[in-house]
Amino acid sequence: KNDDDRYDGNDDSSMPALPSGVIKYSQVPKQGKVFTATTIPSGLLKQQPPKKGTWGIINVSKGRLAYTIVNTSSSNGEDGGDTTFELSPKIHGIIEPQRLHQVKPLTADVEFVVEFLRQPGTGPVNEKREGL
Repeated sequence: KNDDDRYDGNDDSSMPALPSGVIKYSQVPKQGKVFTATTIPSGLLKQQPPKKGTWGIINVSKGRLAYTIVNTSSSNGEDGGDTTFELSPKIHGIIEPQRLHQVKPLTADVEFVVEFLRQPGTGPVNEKREGL
């Protein structure tokens, strides 16, 4: 098993897959800290997309977290039916670039971090994350 295997914990085939070769460049909150049910930034609780070229991994270390991918039709912007996953320490959420998503705590004891990844050589990273 290699390190990429840790992201394959979801049995639902509709969870996006990370492209090969992406590298971690940042994490919120910073190393050694976690978000909890009461400290999730408002930006993560409402629909928001990551920056162009940025992938995310939601790693739950304790409890359960709802992760919703907002599916809109690219042609007319109408609701295409959102997809919600229940994340846990064994099931990680993959966030695609520029794809609307949101999270919601399912248990009071939830603890998680969000890692940000990019393809090597895609330019400098200069991202300010409001509320994160």
